[in-house]
Amino acid sequence: MFEFETVLAFGVGASLVALAPMVKRMGNHQLSDSMSSVGKSMAKGGIKVGVTVAGVAGTAARNVARSAAEAAESLVDLVAEAKSEMEETASTDNSTASADKAITKVKVD
Repeated sequence: MFEFETVLAFGVGASLVALAPMVKRMGNHQLSDSMSSVGKSMAKGGIKVGVTVAGVAGTAARNVARSAAEAAESLVDLVAEAKSEMEETASTDNSTASADKAITKVKVD
């Protein structure tokens, strides 16, 4: 989902921020400050991209869920209509069949 370069930039930036205090303890304060500022900048850039992508993905997921809910509702309505039509047809067929089944017994001698 994330581009490789973005993830790499975040990882390198976070590593630079984590290593900066060790470099400072070794006595190189300028390098430590440079590492810290560059690392923060890289890490923030990666985080910004991640937040943006997560927001877009969340919006897309909500839209898909809304569309799926509408489709499910339409399907439920169609099933209810089909059942209703089947019941109407069955009741009409039963009343017609009972009228057709009137049997008159005739005795032939």
